[in-house]
Amino acid sequence: MSCLIHLHTIAMGCDFEVFAFGEDRGLLRSAAEVAIEEIERIEHLLSHYLPESEISYLNAHAAREPVRVHPEVFELIERAVYLSEETEGAFDITVMPLVRCWGFFEGIGQIPDSRTLAETLERVGFSRLRLSAGNLTIAFAREGVEVHLGAIGKGYAVDRAIEVLRDAGVEAAMVHGGHSSVRAYGAPPDTGGWQINLAHPLYPDRSLAHLLLRNRAISTSSAAEQYFERAGRRYGHILDPRTGMPVENELLCVSVLADEATVTDALSTAFFVLGEEGTREYILAHPGVQAVLLRQGDEQVEWIG
Repeated sequence: MSCLIHLHTIAMGCDFEVFAFGEDRGLLRSAAEVAIEEIERIEHLLSHYLPESEISYLNAHAAREPVRVHPEVFELIERAVYLSEETEGAFDITVMPLVRCWGFFEGIGQIPDSRTLAETLERVGFSRLRLSAGNLTIAFAREGVEVHLGAIGKGYAVDRAIEVLRDAGVEAAMVHGGHSSVRAYGAPPDTGGWQINLAHPLYPDRSLAHLLLRNRAISTSSAAEQYFERAGRRYGHILDPRTGMPVENELLCVSVLADEATVTDALSTAFFVLGEEGTREYILAHPGVQAVLLRQGDEQVEWIG
């Protein structure tokens, strides 16, 4: 008899949920528990907030000397740099100094003066990372550079959990991290996939679109919830790493579909920074990627790809 197992954990500052479907309840529960353990392992490897994590050690020492990191961490950072190159710097794992500069890290919100912003930008940019694949080492070009994997780490954890479930023989599964990054494979009985609802970022009880997710991943980025206002102007938390400024364009939110949540997580941020035109150009060159855009003031989404 078919059954569904549902487990969850708190990691990376959000709720992760694992849904596993099949006929062997014991196998499903065992696999789901291992998937949860894998998510928690990834958090301890990548978290910026845990002082004992690989990333915390890297940030504390890499400006003084090359730091040898876990092969898994090196591979993910290498992939992040590749995605930075692909998006012309719209996605960048060194953006944290800017997040602090604008007060988003502390949740206070502040507008830096031009000198402070310029000085902060000197510590931002993926070109300031020195990667040595042969030695599995990473060094920073100067003091003050930081690596923060918040815009790719959740997606990576989702991917790893999915791989655990698939390797265990689970028939169909879905995993999400904070609802913003989701990946699924297979489908529950009598369905074409796992039902996903894209909610309006300003009105969460209002649905923008329903879709069936099968053997795909989807991630969403929006600045509608995290922002501050000064003199009637809104400053959102998604920053352009190239200019140091909060993104201001026609988009309210962006959802991205691709085969892996690692990719969709990073690209949802990049597309929000790039805007509609830049998103179209990227998707034209990458046929396996799709985007769902909601513009400011619109009630209907537009699909690209």
